[in-house]
Amino acid sequence: MFGFGKKRKKEPVYVENELGKFKLVETKSEIIDENGKKRPNYHKFYTGYAVWHGTEDKIDATVRCNDDPTGESGFKRLAWVVENSAELEKRLIEYTFNDFLDKDNPDEPIEIWSLGYDDESDEEPDPMPPEEFKKHISVGFIGVEDDETIVIDMSLDGLFTDHGFMIYIDKDGNITDGALWG
Repeated sequence: MFGFGKKRKKEPVYVENELGKFKLVETKSEIIDENGKKRPNYHKFYTGYAVWHGTEDKIDATVRCNDDPTGESGFKRLAWVVENSAELEKRLIEYTFNDFLDKDNPDEPIEIWSLGYDDESDEEPDPMPPEEFKKHISVGFIGVEDDETIVIDMSLDGLFTDHGFMIYIDKDGNITDGALWG
């Protein structure tokens, strides 16, 4: 018996490699073009968890594949990130840390604004000594864009409510920019 009008559910597409297992996700949204007309905007990316520091630790990662359905070039960039994760993580933490330091007074405590950081009070927490602040910074997730640039969200462990610090890395592995976001 046939069921007319029923859509058949697509089976998920996965890529499994030395980095982990990644699921293909396709999303559609609308954008307004330069003529003021709505048009569809499609995004394709692989999402999963990559091995981090060569151990069982995993990190959330996405590889955009709008230009390359296989994601091959993006997975090569992700492999570079994973291969260099120990050294790269040190650079990322240092970059994030330095953005919050008062350059003229590097020993000055860093102000944080995290309501709910201390569940017992709604008051703003006291400024944090720089070395204590640095302990709260870690890599949150990694994204590889279609142009092979890398976007890394640095987790700030709730120190700025639900904000993170986004870092951008070019094709040559250089940090090009970073900013608080959320």
